[in-house]
Amino acid sequence: MEQHPIRERIYLPVTKFGVPHTDWKWILILTMAAFVLPFILNIWIFNFPASTFTGLSTLGASVLFFNLVRYGRRPYWFNHKLKALLTHHWQQRALPEDELNVSWIKNAPALEARVQSR
Repeated sequence: MEQHPIRERIYLPVTKFGVPHTDWKWILILTMAAFVLPFILNIWIFNFPASTFTGLSTLGASVLFFNLVRYGRRPYWFNHKLKALLTHHWQQRALPEDELNVSWIKNAPALEARVQSR
């Protein structure tokens, strides 16, 4: 039986213009919105429809944004940064290395009894 060469990087995502295929849906949604909205709102710039400029500029800006967010960063770096900005540090989970003081959990029925007796 003849052995065939194996593609080395088979599990890497397919990219176009440096953007993975999973992000192209967002780029297309933004570009289509920027292209269609000036037609709906009847916006013209120097006797040209504004969608001529907004569609191309949005496409370029979104490709640039996704390249800057992904290139040279760890996977899901941007998602973690957004989550860290939007949630308070008290809402974040404890790390596995953190020591959890569970004594307050064991004393919870006694605390509830004190609160209810007031």
